[in-house]
Amino acid sequence: MKSDLTGKYFDINGIKIYSEFIGKGEPLLMIPGLGAGNWLWRKNYKQLSNNYSLIMPELRGSGRTDKPDEYYSIKMFAEDLNKLLESLSIYRTHVLGASMGGFVAQYFASHWPEKVASLILTCTTLGGQEQIGPTGDAFLSLTKPQGKTRKERLEHSYSFNFSQHFLENHQNELDYITNWRLEYRQPEYAYYRQFFAGNAFAGKKYTKKIKAQSLICAGKDDQLVELKNAYELEKNIENSRVEIFEGKHLFFYEHYNKFNKTVLEFLEDKAVS
Repeated sequence: MKSDLTGKYFDINGIKIYSEFIGKGEPLLMIPGLGAGNWLWRKNYKQLSNNYSLIMPELRGSGRTDKPDEYYSIKMFAEDLNKLLESLSIYRTHVLGASMGGFVAQYFASHWPEKVASLILTCTTLGGQEQIGPTGDAFLSLTKPQGKTRKERLEHSYSFNFSQHFLENHQNELDYITNWRLEYRQPEYAYYRQFFAGNAFAGKKYTKKIKAQSLICAGKDDQLVELKNAYELEKNIENSRVEIFEGKHLFFYEHYNKFNKTVLEFLEDKAVS
């Protein structure tokens, strides 16, 4: 990531968790998804950090955080982040979770409601049996990546994350993501440990406990998380609303200006204190 970010390792629950920080103002915890690291926020952190102090951890099993070959769960990820916030003396924060990170955000907001000033769920679902899709090629892209080399497999996945226009006109961005993911490689076992943790998550029993005002963001053409999932979340989370964006799974990267503006407007009147 850029040199304007401050990175640090923390001893949390028996492993070293890496997190980056930038900004001023109230805290905003940003939780990445399956197999992702902080490259995910490349197009978001500069604008958001003008108003908020961003906490951007990488979950156990990915990025620069330790990747033990053992059982993972959404509960475990959330407990890691709870301890991280305590070590930073942060006891109330805004929370943003993308994809599998949205599962972690739901669990966190339901178990420690007093710590969540507001909640933003991005390209995510209720999880488990309540999840709608994905089907066909989209599901195979998650469970059986295509390509002979690791680089080829990463590049194949981009067709499910970005529009064709983006793929044809932003090769430099795609190269950045690929190089980042090759540098901080996620072992196959860690990917599947995270995948099965997400697959086992049954969020419907937690959403009724979420008290924070919630913004649910979804990509209109997302093949990995079908649009219907956003409306199912809205039905199950009191005081929530849906915002639809152009794009696929990583619409918040591709259409970052609109996403960042929407997030800042949502957070404007939701003070931590």
